[in-house]
Amino acid sequence: MTSNAADPASRGPSGLRVPLRALEPGDRNTLFRCSGLDFDEYDSLVAMAYGGTQDDVPWVQLLETLSTRLGANYVTLILRSQGASQPLQVVFAGEARPAIVQPYEAELAAVDPFVNLPRDRMVMLDELIDEAAWQAGVYYRSFHEPLNLRYHMGADIGMESEPSCRLRVSRPPWAERFGERERAICNLLLPHLHAAVQLRASLDIAEVERHCYVGMLDRLSVGVVLLDRNGRILRLNQAASEILGRRDGLSVVGGSLSAALNGESRALRRLIEQAVVAGVRHEPGVVDGMSVSRPSGGAQLGVAVRAVPPTEWSEPSSRPAAMVIIRDPDARLLASDEQLKRLYGLTNAEAGLAIELMSGRTVDEAAQNLGVSRNTARCQVRAIFAKTGVTRQAELLRVLLSGVAPLA
Repeated sequence: MTSNAADPASRGPSGLRVPLRALEPGDRNTLFRCSGLDFDEYDSLVAMAYGGTQDDVPWVQLLETLSTRLGANYVTLILRSQGASQPLQVVFAGEARPAIVQPYEAELAAVDPFVNLPRDRMVMLDELIDEAAWQAGVYYRSFHEPLNLRYHMGADIGMESEPSCRLRVSRPPWAERFGERERAICNLLLPHLHAAVQLRASLDIAEVERHCYVGMLDRLSVGVVLLDRNGRILRLNQAASEILGRRDGLSVVGGSLSAALNGESRALRRLIEQAVVAGVRHEPGVVDGMSVSRPSGGAQLGVAVRAVPPTEWSEPSSRPAAMVIIRDPDARLLASDEQLKRLYGLTNAEAGLAIELMSGRTVDEAAQNLGVSRNTARCQVRAIFAKTGVTRQAELLRVLLSGVAPLA
């Protein structure tokens, strides 16, 4: 792809040419004309910017498309600045060369001349530094020359103290310099990249929160099932998957929850329907529950159903409308003896006994399971009392079950 440095940019009142880099950011019409893009091409690039937020490795398709359109051998998006404990987080289109990247992060990032750029506008490297001196320097010879990096343009995006991200575009030595057409294409995309990076950060935060909440519920053996407005399952956590997989009281039939007994199954459907209606009426506090019998004869499952009120702009057919919470009283809390040892300073034997007590066994039953005498177990219980600051077994169970050990 050839450079269009001679293409007209815009003309001031006197008819003199105004270079694109001098245009105000709001002059989008002139940027669009200079970019040479038609509406469909521009629309496709913008769609890739926002659609890329959903990908496991974001924006790869966008950067590869830009690489072709700009005639670049590398297009790079740096999402995290260099720090003492954080490596660079980089998405790029181009030939991977890990052996070059490592010395860059370790030694050369500190002397990179193409940093701290003017915000939210593309600049050429030769506008900032002396080109001959740069080519003679260690940075160019150690990093750019082996990667066939010769001509560069880039932007730091975002007005915060640290940029949200950094866009860098390069061409090899045998190509032409970048021109105003390529600069205009990138300048048109910068505000969309800024918004997309912020959106991706919000999605990442929400995903981290979801994993934390789901992980805690799994450790407590609490099943959570999200249902749509028709009562069909949208998502369930690991604990719910295990409870339903046993088909002992509750199971999945035709994509919906079903109880083993017909009467209880009808009652469950009514609770779900009531929750869906309550959600439509924005009644988030509506919670109802029931017990579900298990054909195995085990303790009944506890089931709570609550409304999930819609957000103002949610798409009705795919959003959760009701949440079902399932508690299996026979399920063992997933605390480990290592966690109890770290939290309370217990010995191996004391931690093993504490796990037995948390599972609902008496001291005598725990002693039998652990292969120790009743007197030994009682001595260990007294030691656990002293280390946890309690004086009765009921208090001990409250501390162990309501503390952080089952969540750690």
